[in-house]
Amino acid sequence: MSTSSSPYRWVILGIGILAYGTSQFSRQNYAGVQKFIAADLGLDRGALGLMGSAFFYSYALFQMPSGLASDRVGSRWVIGLGILLTAATMSAFAMGETTGSLVFWRIMSGVAAAAVYVPLTGGIARWFSTSERGLSQGTAGGVGGALGEGAAYALLPILSIYFASGWRQGMHMIAVAIALIGVICLVLFRSAPPGEAATTRKPFEWRLLRDLQLWCYAFLWSGFVIGIRITQIWIAVYAADVYLSGGRSLNDAVVAGGVLALVAYSLIGRAAGCPLAGRFSDLCLRRGISRTAVLIGWLVLGMALLQILSMGVTAVWALAIVAALLGTSVNLFSLVPAGISDTFGTQRTSSLSSFCNTMAQLSGATALAVSGYVGISLNATPGNALAEYRGIWLSGVVGMAVMAGLAIAAYAALRAGWVTRPETAPAASSV
Repeated sequence: MSTSSSPYRWVILGIGILAYGTSQFSRQNYAGVQKFIAADLGLDRGALGLMGSAFFYSYALFQMPSGLASDRVGSRWVIGLGILLTAATMSAFAMGETTGSLVFWRIMSGVAAAAVYVPLTGGIARWFSTSERGLSQGTAGGVGGALGEGAAYALLPILSIYFASGWRQGMHMIAVAIALIGVICLVLFRSAPPGEAATTRKPFEWRLLRDLQLWCYAFLWSGFVIGIRITQIWIAVYAADVYLSGGRSLNDAVVAGGVLALVAYSLIGRAAGCPLAGRFSDLCLRRGISRTAVLIGWLVLGMALLQILSMGVTAVWALAIVAALLGTSVNLFSLVPAGISDTFGTQRTSSLSSFCNTMAQLSGATALAVSGYVGISLNATPGNALAEYRGIWLSGVVGMAVMAGLAIAAYAALRAGWVTRPETAPAASSV
């Protein structure tokens, strides 16, 4: 396992934050301006949810190729080229004139973005020791995710309304910034500290699928991603509808909703909360409390918060508090790679993270695809936009509960000794 104490590890973490920010923006690139896109193309909430899921299905399918490539050839080239491709697909999305073309470029954006996060998990794991692994992974996922979400929730709407001729030109502007970050990654990122193994000849073995601990990680990751897919897409829109119900104009409500999501969910909850939660998991590990147990606790908290939203939170201050807590709790999937590194070693972190993330993204995409339709079907008061969200939040609770139950069952079986973990050969590495 990595024991690097090189100061350059903080440069690696900083670049990783920027890189993950590009991937996160590509996922949510239309979240803050979806009311404008819907008005432009006449889309309802079901169609918007379907457009979101199109990205995540392709993103899920390309997780394993990206993770295996990263552990085989190194993280730097996979990440850098993935970000440049992300910028290209972003500009193409902004030029789409039909629903079909937008969906197609969302699919291609998913392919590009798949080459960023799981390679990062391996690269960062090799630069940080076990005692800093939760902090580093939580910071990359939390701060990087907040940057990407902030660009989608607030920066893009502000650019589109005040500095550009619409959402299309605003998206082109951000695509240029993404391309510059891709160049920075190619120049400065390093897959491993000097003298340490950067790749392995056998990043994945099928025998690992017999290890219940790996499935426990996959269930946990899936539960978090289901919560993320529901909250990321809908929290800013829900906040905008809360402001609309209070008498704001459409433009003011969209900007205010984006700012609330940015400050509460992304900056306070994710950017500040996830690094602190990562550090907390490191401290718990020193005291014999496993990362798995900590992750289960956060997943249960996320379910409780979505349940509160389903009851109808319309006070802005209360919505801000719930959004901040959700920003931390549902985004702690970033601690799962830390557990994978602790359990299976840093040389397989990307490939095994890609396996877990494939399952998670398929689960999350499915939850997102049905969330809009569930919201419509469970709306007992037609014409009340806020009432549609009850079904959306409840669909997240149900999906997270299923995955949490499976993770708890696997964890209990391992702790009680009912199931023993198989012996696996160490990864054959090369420098």
